[in-house]
Amino acid sequence: MRNFSAFCLLFCLTLSLTASAQDIDTLPQITVDKADRPKNKWYAPDYVVAQHAGLIGILAAGVGYDFGKHDRTNAELMYGFTPNYGFKNTTHTFTTRVYYQSHPKPLFKGFQISWIRAGAGISMTIGEQFETFFPKHYPEGYYIWPTATRILPFVGSSLGREFGGKKRPHYGELYGEIGTSDVMIVDKYRNKGISVPDILNLAIGVRLSL
Repeated sequence: MRNFSAFCLLFCLTLSLTASAQDIDTLPQITVDKADRPKNKWYAPDYVVAQHAGLIGILAAGVGYDFGKHDRTNAELMYGFTPNYGFKNTTHTFTTRVYYQSHPKPLFKGFQISWIRAGAGISMTIGEQFETFFPKHYPEGYYIWPTATRILPFVGSSLGREFGGKKRPHYGELYGEIGTSDVMIVDKYRNKGISVPDILNLAIGVRLSL
C-alpha cells in the first residue's frame, strides 16, 4: 500500500510538472545553469522542498540552500509528520540533510536528469514511542544512541526542467531516493535473516527554486 501511494504521488507530480512545461513551450527558452542564477541573500533559502516517505514522515516539507562548487552541494531543513489516530499520537520529525547532486544532463524537451544525488540526514522524532535519552529497559549497548535520533543515508536521481518566472527563471525538480537508517543497518548486521531489501525504503519528492 505504501509503494502504491508513492507511485500515485510521483505520477501526479510528473503530470503537474509536464503541464507547466507545456504551458511555456511558446515562450523564448532561456538556458541558465543552476550555478549562474542570481543568489538570494545569504539567509534566504534557495528553494523549497516537499517529500513523501523516506523515514522523515509520511509527508515532509522544508527549505534548502545551495553551496559548494557549482552549487552542487545542498543542505535542507525539513519538518515531517506521521498521523496516528489523533494529534497526540502523531509523530513529528525534524531533519537536517546534506547531499551532493551531479550536474544535470539534457534528456528531452527541456528536461534534464541528474543521475546521482547522494547524502545523509540526521533526524529527531518526537512521539510517545521514541526516547530522547537512552531507555533504561533496554540492555546496555542495544541502541547506539537514543531512539528519537536517526542517521539516514540515501542515494537517488532527479528529473527537472527550467520554466519562466516573473523576475527570473525557476527550476522545478522531481526526485526519487532509496535510503535506510543506522538502526536498520545494525539490525541487518545482527540478524542475518534480514535481507537487504528489508532495510531499504523509497522516497519521492519535489523541489522548486525561489
